[in-house]
Amino acid sequence: MAIDGNKIIHAVMEGSRIREAKGIIPIFGVYLSILSVEYYNKLSFGFERKMGDTNALEAQALLTKAAQECGYATFQGIRNSWEWDEIVKPMIESKKDEIEGFISVAVAFGWGGLEVRELVPDEKLVIRASESYEASGYLNDYGATIFSKCYMLSGVAGAFMDLLYGDAYPDGCFTFIADERFCRAKGDLYCEFIVRRSPR
Repeated sequence: MAIDGNKIIHAVMEGSRIREAKGIIPIFGVYLSILSVEYYNKLSFGFERKMGDTNALEAQALLTKAAQECGYATFQGIRNSWEWDEIVKPMIESKKDEIEGFISVAVAFGWGGLEVRELVPDEKLVIRASESYEASGYLNDYGATIFSKCYMLSGVAGAFMDLLYGDAYPDGCFTFIADERFCRAKGDLYCEFIVRRSPR
C-alpha cells in the first residue's frame, strides 16, 4: 500500500485546530508551537551573521546539528504516537513508506513541498524541496548567496535516516549527515538534500 500523503496532511491539519491559549498544539505525540517562519529565519540567519564570515562554517554546522537533534526527538515522538499508529502505520510496508510518512507530516507542518527522490536502504536518501521557507526567507532578506541556507531541512533529513537506520533511539542521532547540494538561495531551481552515513 502506498502512503496517502493527503490523508496524513488532513489529519495533521484537523488536529492542529486543537490549541492551547499560548498556541501550543498537542498532536502526533509531540507539542508543536505556532511560530512565524520570519521569526525563525531572523533568529537563524541573525545568529549566522553574528558569528561572522570567519566562523560561517561553524555557524552553519551548529544550526544544522540543532535541527537534526530536534528532528530526531520530534519524529521519534511522532512515530510512537497513537495518531501514527492509527493513520500512518497501516500504510507502511517498507522503510521508504516510513520516510514518505515523515515527509507528509513535515509538509503538513508547513516545511515545504518535499519529495523523496531516492532511497538506498541504510546508505543514502535524497529529498527535494520545491519550497523551503529558509531559502525563500534568505532570498527575501539578503538576496542570493553562494552558500546553501536550509539548515532545518538538512538536519531533519539526516534525522529521518538516523531514526530508520541508526542505533535504537536515543543513541542513533548523527549516524547520518545531510549535504544540501542545491539550494534556491543560491539560484538553483529547488533545494536538494543528500543524506549519507556520517564519517565519524
